[in-house]
Amino acid sequence: MRNGFLAFYPCLIIVLVECTKSNQDFDYELSKKALEFAAGAYSLDPNPCVLKNNASVLFSKKVECDYMRDECWSVIAADDKTIFVSFSGTKSKEQLVTELIESIGRPKHKLHNAGSVHYYFYSALKTMWSPMERLLEQLREVMPNHRIVFTGHSLGGAIASIASTVFVRNFPDASNRTLSITFGQPRVGNLEYATTHDGLVGAGSWRLVHGRDIVAHIPFCVESYARSCVPFYNHGSYHHGVEVWFPGNMTNQDTFKICTGTPLNEDDSCSNAHKYFDINDHLFYFGHHVSDYGVNGCVDPTNDL
Repeated sequence: MRNGFLAFYPCLIIVLVECTKSNQDFDYELSKKALEFAAGAYSLDPNPCVLKNNASVLFSKKVECDYMRDECWSVIAADDKTIFVSFSGTKSKEQLVTELIESIGRPKHKLHNAGSVHYYFYSALKTMWSPMERLLEQLREVMPNHRIVFTGHSLGGAIASIASTVFVRNFPDASNRTLSITFGQPRVGNLEYATTHDGLVGAGSWRLVHGRDIVAHIPFCVESYARSCVPFYNHGSYHHGVEVWFPGNMTNQDTFKICTGTPLNEDDSCSNAHKYFDINDHLFYFGHHVSDYGVNGCVDPTNDL
């Protein structure tokens, strides 16, 4: 069994390389701007974050998204070049526990022609997607030259990933101007989902990972004997591309690495090289405590007494 599994593993890498569409160049400044909108989704009033970035709120919705009555929030905003579709991340320890229980205890949800995703992420998107999709269908026509950026931090990144996939699957003409830019995104689904997402989101899909961010490594993948993540015959959790790893503190002077090594989308030379992780790296992106930054109107809170 062991020899058969290891013999099958290189073939998986070949399939991944052949099936995955190459992404466009990583846009550092657009990613920093996307964080502003991802942070704004944490706020009861996203307008300060949106207005700060010379954009307008076109849609804002807060809904209960699980049986514990936790809320998920979404925002659609636009400036003169880009439509930003953002989702809030986990808001409480109780919501995090619910996410983990549903990810471990329930089978993945099968998307139509798009692989399988963890049930909590799918059900959270389902509670708010219908009015968002109707508006985005209209916006893609009235703003034909705008990029469409799906973004979010933590749980919001997972929801943004699925939303971008479903949107382009339903409106394939928007593929070449649709991007996914997420921060501390957990693994969303299986290998089939990962390759489908990468093939559909044609303008670029970027998973930014700060240092030893633990959330970017859950749900845990299945590991080979060489300690590399493997798809496990399409049953395991597996990232889509492309990881952008910031090993330092994500200041303007920090370096980053575009992770296109092997295994594809689970590059052993980037954040997967670590075996010990840190929740603090998950909370901070580009020097901001993401949720506090958003709640405070995209201004860093002061520590003054």
